[in-house]
Amino acid sequence: MTSAIKLDTGTDLICGYFLTPDAPPTPVAFEEIGAAQQRSGGVLWLHFNLASARARDWLERQSGLDAFALEILLDANDDRTRLEPFDDGFVAVLSDMQYDFNFEPSEIGALRLFMDDRRIVSCRRHPLKAVDRLRKALNDHGRYASTAELMADLIEHLADTLSEVVSRAETDLDKVEDTILAERYQMARQRLGQLRQLVVKLRRHVSPQRVALSRLAASEVPWINDDDSARLRHAVEKFAGVLYDIEALQDRAKVLQDELLARVADQQNHSLHVLAVVTVIFTPMTLISGIFGMNVAGVPGVPGGIGGEHAFWWVMLLIMLSGLVMLLFLRPRK
Repeated sequence: MTSAIKLDTGTDLICGYFLTPDAPPTPVAFEEIGAAQQRSGGVLWLHFNLASARARDWLERQSGLDAFALEILLDANDDRTRLEPFDDGFVAVLSDMQYDFNFEPSEIGALRLFMDDRRIVSCRRHPLKAVDRLRKALNDHGRYASTAELMADLIEHLADTLSEVVSRAETDLDKVEDTILAERYQMARQRLGQLRQLVVKLRRHVSPQRVALSRLAASEVPWINDDDSARLRHAVEKFAGVLYDIEALQDRAKVLQDELLARVADQQNHSLHVLAVVTVIFTPMTLISGIFGMNVAGVPGVPGGIGGEHAFWWVMLLIMLSGLVMLLFLRPRK
């Protein structure tokens, strides 16, 4: 049994193992990679830290991969999910949660790998959860007869990690719903916006990843036998379930958004109604005070003023005529 695996973010070779179907995994150090690649009867897994210049140099000079595969493995700007057939193997970019994932959409990382019939070469820039779970699981079950079998376990860990994020998002949506019912709309609006952004990004990563991995499970390369294909299909089915949960979560978030907007609009309408009632109440008072504030002759109870003795009644007539004109002007327009 190997010793417990610790998370290491600063080395060039994060972990290396030679795996066989009838023995515990054999750790491989950076200096032992050349000898390990010459061994037969097992599977070699090498996991590199792309932040290390030494690791990048080994990939470029000693991995034996050509320019096409190296471009995908070393590209720091293109994190699109993809899986491409390459010679007798595959090169892929898969999505995984960063190890210190804090529920931010920007913390979805990229796992880059190449696999063929005898080895998997993977690399990343930030610590990733699913890969770390896989290498910890090697302590309990580290016996593999093929790279496809190891890849199937990695896919299951990827699906489980994403499923946990979806479950946590569901819990947060429950809290947002309680916040809306408590009429704390500002707090609910902010958190709901963050959750919707996260769910949209999860779907954008998971949907193409499921399609890409389905191509892997359906591939007919000679080193993936029927049993391995069945295991790969079973692992990919987990992604189908995760994608269904993400779509349901997205629909629920949209319903909550509509409910929040409806409640905010209802609150605003209530405020406008109160304002309209207050305006109606004070309109006669404003009219009366305006009339008695006119400095024209003939205002009842007010001596003096400018104009003739009938000036007040002329002003009243003009007010009524202007009101009638506006009524006739607005009536055809309803």
